[in-house]
Amino acid sequence: MAFRNISDLVWKRHQKHWNWIIMLGSLCVLLMALWTKSIVLGLAFIVGIGVSMLELPEPTPPFTIVDKLLEYERNWLELPWSWKKGLQGFGMFASVVYVFWSCWLESLMALLLLIGIYANIACVYGNKRMGIDDL
Repeated sequence: MAFRNISDLVWKRHQKHWNWIIMLGSLCVLLMALWTKSIVLGLAFIVGIGVSMLELPEPTPPFTIVDKLLEYERNWLELPWSWKKGLQGFGMFASVVYVFWSCWLESLMALLLLIGIYANIACVYGNKRMGIDDL
């Protein structure tokens, strides 16, 4: 029961704009900590995640980009499981592991390779939206 309460709190905080921005910034600090193997940056990441769990006020007006990203995330989570959603979930998990591994190895080329793969995927979906290619 305690795990459910903690996960509900984390999800509630994750859905707020300032908390989401601090979580994203903390993730960037974690990547820098992995790249430099710095204990100080690792501790800064832990502090950032702790701060993101605080009750922060909503910005006025709300950040439109963050609002769209959070709405997209909610919509994706509400979709029923299918082979496509499973493949997307596996791709996200594999990407996170790959980025952490690349940062630990300090491999800029590996990160650039992932960016290139994402650019190709974006082109395929952009072509699909424009009706150039059916996926």
